[in-house]
Amino acid sequence: MNICIIDDEKDNRDILAHIINRHHKDVQIVGEADSVKTGLDIISQMKPDLIFLDIEMPDGTGFDLIK
Repeated sequence: MNICIIDDEKDNRDILAHIINRHHKDVQIVGEADSVKTGLDIISQMKPDLIFLDIEMPDGTGFDLIK
């Protein structure tokens, strides 16, 4: 399974990536983003199966990205 992590706080991305890598060896993190704009770019390029998405980011919300 390929996933992306989209969160404006690097510490949150790092913690989540560490937990995923430690406990789910069959999951590959194919991209990380720190904003709605870069999140859209990563999703378009990588076509992940699952997205971990923050709600509040500087340039919009996770709900904006879903639209």
